[in-house]
Amino acid sequence: RNRVLPWLADEYKKETGRDVREDFPYWEPCHRLLLTHGIMGYENVGGDIDKVTGKRCTIIGLPIRWVGGDGSIVRLVAIVEKK
Repeated sequence: RNRVLPWLADEYKKETGRDVREDFPYWEPCHRLLLTHGIMGYENVGGDIDKVTGKRCTIIGLPIRWVGGDGSIVRLVAIVEKK
């Protein structure tokens, strides 16, 4: 069963007559591969990211708590090294 959107598997079955797990057995395969090896990913980063592009900095992502989720909105913070 889809843990993120519990109703989605039922809705997919109703609309298509097919089982979502059979049609998509490897949901988000790239994400799963990276996360199972301890590699975090950040996508669709906006805001002031261009202010730190090309600079040496430490990036910290502070996600919301989402039990059973595999993604989250985050507050992304950059700590720029002083020269």
